[in-house]
Amino acid sequence: MSNKLTVTIICLNEEKRIRQCLESVKWADEIVLVDSGSTDSTLEIAKEYTDRIFVNSDWQGFGPQKKLAVNYASNDWVLALDSDEVVSEKLREEIIAAIKDVDEYTVFRLNRLTSFCGKFIKHSGWHPDRIVRLFNKNHYNYNEAFVHEAVECAGASKIDLKQKLLHYQMDSLEEYINKRNRYAKAWAESQYKKGKRTNFLEIMLHTIFSFLRHYVFRLGVLDGYHGFMIAVIQMQYTFNKYNFLMFKFKNKINN
Repeated sequence: MSNKLTVTIICLNEEKRIRQCLESVKWADEIVLVDSGSTDSTLEIAKEYTDRIFVNSDWQGFGPQKKLAVNYASNDWVLALDSDEVVSEKLREEIIAAIKDVDEYTVFRLNRLTSFCGKFIKHSGWHPDRIVRLFNKNHYNYNEAFVHEAVECAGASKIDLKQKLLHYQMDSLEEYINKRNRYAKAWAESQYKKGKRTNFLEIMLHTIFSFLRHYVFRLGVLDGYHGFMIAVIQMQYTFNKYNFLMFKFKNKINN
């Protein structure tokens, strides 16, 4: 007997991409959407696919928001998606087969393939990108991380699905750069609350290594000019996040 599946999605002002995501999972037994306070037509589009829509504008971070969505799920098995991700027909078939009579302590990792400025990136540290997204909520859920959230499933038996989860987050260069800046500020805020400090030498070393890691060690050079852009933007992101952290402490001292 096949287990019933709930797809959970969190979103904010995703009218340009939410339909493609929802269309790809309309086969699921339930779709749960948690919105952070959209002001565009995101919710109107979502209502065409599900009535399980919740709004939580008290933003505590990606981990808590995704955990909330999982808690709203009526079914035990959950497929957690972002609103800019698409489940292909082949991945759908693999997911349905995977949760049929499966042990409830097993979790499944999906291999995400990301589109950046119109090109799917197959290196640069972006692929393979195996992440736990399919799990039983009776045993697993998201952590409380503000950014870089993950499903807490230490010790779980992990199975890798073969078909790709298509990720269309980064088709706009401006949008991607702006998002990296938001992530850099969020990272600095989280580290600041933990009492972490930084200095010039650490900033310089992390910044230089960031470029080398993505362009050389993770073979970004094989992604052509797109790989070079990714390495440069990642280098800038690293530079920014450590500087945001450093000046938080300096502003605290000066005040």
